[in-house]
Amino acid sequence: MRKNEPIRMCIACRERELQQKLIRLQQDNNNIFPYTGQGRSFYLCNRCSGNEKKIIGLTKRFKLSASDREQFVKYLKELDKNG
Repeated sequence: MRKNEPIRMCIACRERELQQKLIRLQQDNNNIFPYTGQGRSFYLCNRCSGNEKKIIGLTKRFKLSASDREQFVKYLKELDKNG
């Protein structure tokens, strides 16, 4: 790892990783979607995106409704499957 590579932290497990290895997401109006380039964002590691307990904890933290929660879980599974 070079000195000038950016390191970010996963919000679920609080582990630090290279920015390239993390998934960057954004929340707006109780929707979680990929980062669009504007506003605040957060990072999620691949281990946490596959851990159902951590996902449920995140949905409670972001106060998502049941339908939004299902959409978020589906999105993370699709990301995990596609790489």
